[in-house]
Amino acid sequence: MKKDLTSIGIIHSSYKTKAEAPSQGRDEICEIEVLKKYEEGLKDIEGFSHLHIFYWLHKAKTYTISVHTPWDRKPHGLFATRSPNRVNPIAYAVVELLEKKENRLKVKGLDAIDGTPVLDIKPYIPKIDAKPEARIGWLKEKDFLSPKIYEFKTKCQWVEGKKGITMGIHKKNITIGCPPEFGGEEEYWSPEHLFIASIEVCVMTTFIWLLEKNNLNIISYKSEANGKAHMVGADFIFSEIVLKPVIKITTTRTKEKIHALIIDAGKQCMVSKSLKCNVILRPSIKKTG
Repeated sequence: MKKDLTSIGIIHSSYKTKAEAPSQGRDEICEIEVLKKYEEGLKDIEGFSHLHIFYWLHKAKTYTISVHTPWDRKPHGLFATRSPNRVNPIAYAVVELLEKKENRLKVKGLDAIDGTPVLDIKPYIPKIDAKPEARIGWLKEKDFLSPKIYEFKTKCQWVEGKKGITMGIHKKNITIGCPPEFGGEEEYWSPEHLFIASIEVCVMTTFIWLLEKNNLNIISYKSEANGKAHMVGADFIFSEIVLKPVIKITTTRTKEKIHALIIDAGKQCMVSKSLKCNVILRPSIKKTG
């Protein structure tokens, strides 16, 4: 079977990238612009409070038939998940219709990025569409609609001079202190070094997670990181952090994909996303063997 899909319109959203868009939109408001030649198809639509929106995930990545989700550590079949990376990357959402003005619909609850093509629009009919008795399979035990909140706790204790210890549950103590630039000793792990290391480790672990999701393997991974701090007014701040991962692979066939994943890891890393300074990745991918 082969048939070209036809876009009937486009989504205008405040979300410009996939990283900005929330998972499973709820209160987000955006606008659907239907092409003028299909405007007549919107006649009587304002009588419905909710709509089905079908759209094309034009920025989706290559699918994998086995998927890791945010809700647990087990892999699940693609068709038993809501992963955006599909064989045919068609997305679907039930939205609230707030307003119709000519060929434009203002809706709430759509998590698409700006410029997403719309494939179809249908009215939501509760007596037909609502299935309150439906089973939800492996998601039954997951509180997947509640916002996820993780807490990371540490303790710190002063020892002497400019030396201290940082501690965590089930973790080895780390001797910490000021860096030599501020009167500390060379062997201390300073807050500045830990800060740089946290980004470096987060990018690596995010990259490994992406490899697993995409069923890809590497031989080895090493990286170096350099953070530059300079004076702004009366304060030192980090302005730029450069990471240089060196990744060894067995075949050049996966090189382009591996490169895309390490760049994506830098964007998805929770630590780097929480920063104001620039995090720059300069990966080197080498074939060995």
